Amino acid sequence: MKTTYVALSLALGAFVIPSVASAQASHDMHAMHAKAAEKEHHASSSGWKELDSFHELLAATWHPVGKSNDLKPIRAKASALSDAAQTWAASKYPKACDTKAIRDAVTTVAADSRTIAGMVAKSAGDAEVKGALKELHTRFEVVEEGCKPAGK
Repeated sequence: MKTTYVALSLALGAFVIPSVASAQASHDMHAMHAKAAEKEHHASSSGWKELDSFHELLAATWHPVGKSNDLKPIRAKASALSDAAQTWAASKYPKACDTKAIRDAVTTVAADSRTIAGMVAKSAGDAEVKGALKELHTRFEVVEEGCKPAGK
């Protein structure tokens, strides 16, 4: 009886252990691809260097808030984010992005960035800063989507 139990345990182990290892490897591969896709999305160049500079700062401040409620990056970089937005708003618009809707949206993003910098300077509460940053990110995505060159 003991021999049968040992043999059965060994037989089951031959199927269960590889299945668990395979599932873990599949999960690890999926996580690696998701991380690479996110990194590629944020590293991609729009061809508008001021938009890309702003986007880099926005990603560095928004993603920690969205993923783990970490407001340290936005509190540390709010002024730089605002400066990048002002520079972006004053820059020359590429032809594909030079529409009234996009110009208005960029102006709003710049104003919202300035507001967030002011909120951070006045030590506004986390919920208030997070809400304003979420709105800013949503408005930015409208511009980002509207400025994609054909074929992207």
